[in-house]
Amino acid sequence: MNIPMWVVWLILVIVFAVIEAATLGLATVWFAIGSGVAMVMDLCGAPLAAQIITMIVVSIISFIICFIWIRPKIDKKGKVAEPTNADRVIGKEGIVIKEINPVDGKGQIKVMGQVWSAKADSSIAENKKVKVLSMEGVKLVVEEINE
Repeated sequence: MNIPMWVVWLILVIVFAVIEAATLGLATVWFAIGSGVAMVMDLCGAPLAAQIITMIVVSIISFIICFIWIRPKIDKKGKVAEPTNADRVIGKEGIVIKEINPVDGKGQIKVMGQVWSAKADSSIAENKKVKVLSMEGVKLVVEEINE
């Protein structure tokens, strides 16, 4: 039984499309495109060597186009920063509830009713008032308020 080459290319298109649908990560779409073009070439009577070369070249070009032009657009749409309003504590006053030790990088403050990890340039004892200067990751950078 001699299977026509266009059927082989069609099977490859379907396999690559199924893998692409399963991964949703632009993993094999370029191979599906290359196989589709090779299938059309077989239907037009092109020799097998030309079909294989075309499949490889079209797949490479599709890959390059995908990663230079299409993928960045998808990534931009997929990464939407959700506002947390965590920065609303900057400039507010708080109270130290666990001593802030700059050497150990430990300490906690309570500001606006919330407990935060905090750090400072110098040690600040419990029950001292502090002002929030900025945020670094999930830690608040504070300085002691001298009364």
